[in-house]
Amino acid sequence: MYIDKSHSKKDLILLFNDLGIELNEELNKSKISIDIESKINDCKYNNKIKNCTELINYLKTQSKKQRPTTKIKQDIMFKCKKIIKWGKNEYIFDGLYTTKEEPYEDVMFIYKWGDLPSVRRACKFYNNSVCCINHINPIISEEVKLQLNNNKIIKQEQMKTLKIRYATPENPIFIYFN
Repeated sequence: MYIDKSHSKKDLILLFNDLGIELNEELNKSKISIDIESKINDCKYNNKIKNCTELINYLKTQSKKQRPTTKIKQDIMFKCKKIIKWGKNEYIFDGLYTTKEEPYEDVMFIYKWGDLPSVRRACKFYNNSVCCINHINPIISEEVKLQLNNNKIIKQEQMKTLKIRYATPENPIFIYFN
């Protein structure tokens, strides 16, 4: 079975975990692809992948998840740091940027790599600036969106209990709420 090179070993393992198939993480990618061939008929399909034909077509096509090369990632991180520094310095045009088109060009270069936290942060700084030409949202993959949503839910949950320690029956502590 042919699997496109852009699908990483981790992506394959996550995909098949969603389909109810456990793959051995200790195997290399070529052995995992052989293992996939024998287990492809046992999958429990879901809304994303509805049948065996769709799964095979998905594996044959290039992965939608973008992975920058080392050189591109260095450029991305440099531009992110530059935008964040510009935002922390209250969007002053001095040494970093001289016109409002320059940060826009940098954001247009990096927004495609929204899975990186620095890119999301840089886009947020740019969108909050007075010099924002267009509101730019970073492109985020479904897995990262799900992970961010789960993190947001965890941060929102709070335990609303009150514990008073070192209070004795003879010397109680009274708390009044208005």
